[in-house]
Amino acid sequence: MNDFRLSVGAEPTDAYEKARKDMIQALQSTQRLTPVQQQKLAEEFFGAAAVASIIQFLDNYYRR
Repeated sequence: MNDFRLSVGAEPTDAYEKARKDMIQALQSTQRLTPVQQQKLAEEFFGAAAVASIIQFLDNYYRR
């Protein structure tokens, strides 16, 4: 139970607004992770091969 924080809040009733709020919160959460944790999370969601390809593409793109 130590890994959770209790909170009280309001949720939008509109599905689009709720999804928008959730996406913003997810982006903010991932920004608080270390680079290693961000990569591990991306690999869990998208697969290691896809993440490796994206990282390689971004490395090549930004080196130019």
